[in-house]
Amino acid sequence: MTSDPATSPKDQVRATFDRLAHAYDAAGPGCFAHFGRRLVDVVGLEPRNVVLDVATGRGAVLFPALDRVGPTGKVLGIDLSEGMVRETNAEAERRGLTPPAQVMDAEELEFSDRSFDRVLCGFGIMFFPARGRALAEFRRVLRAGGRVGLSTWQRTQAQDMGDVLRAASLAPEREPGWIADVDQLRHILVEAGFRNVQVIADEATFHFADIDEYWQVARATGLGRVLSTLTDDQLERVRNELTDRLNPYAADDGLRVPATALLGVGAR
Repeated sequence: MTSDPATSPKDQVRATFDRLAHAYDAAGPGCFAHFGRRLVDVVGLEPRNVVLDVATGRGAVLFPALDRVGPTGKVLGIDLSEGMVRETNAEAERRGLTPPAQVMDAEELEFSDRSFDRVLCGFGIMFFPARGRALAEFRRVLRAGGRVGLSTWQRTQAQDMGDVLRAASLAPEREPGWIADVDQLRHILVEAGFRNVQVIADEATFHFADIDEYWQVARATGLGRVLSTLTDDQLERVRNELTDRLNPYAADDGLRVPATALLGVGAR
């Protein structure tokens, strides 16, 4: 399967995450959920806060935010992917919550100025074709003194697979929107007009039972878009090389793989 050159980058992103939605972050050690909680910690949510979670995905940031603001606060999630919104709202209903997510474009927020105390975006900003426009929208809907919180990957649990794919010329270099440098993320937030910007590199180690679990989790991330284009022979080659690359992370109980996220916060 190859990308249709007539399809816009935004449509390609939507289609990719619609396809991945059912399996996305549904297995494995919960890397997105861990850093979702950390983003909520770093931004500092309080009871009665009104919060917008952009690119909500399967709710890795949204559900910790709901827990933090409590019954007196409010959290809304938006995502370009109908599949992600559907899965997140289904999970909310399983938890006895009113479905909190809706389909919306981050670059065209359908909210009034100064509607939110916090705007959060976990691992989404790198996928926005017009990143500056999205950040301007984040700032527009924040109240005076409100805070924005972004996370990006400096080193992801799937980076080893990405390195294998690129070394084999089976995948392009990282997308232009990828943000893996502390100073780069700080500059982006300052340039967008946010004050008191702070960025931290937050590292965690995640346990995978074996290479099969690692492979399953990685295939359910954005890398699945590339892997779906490969032949069976190419997939076997990638998996074998990935197994070799993961040897340094081997432990008695499986694999212990490090990942580092950049967590950036700024004030309106």
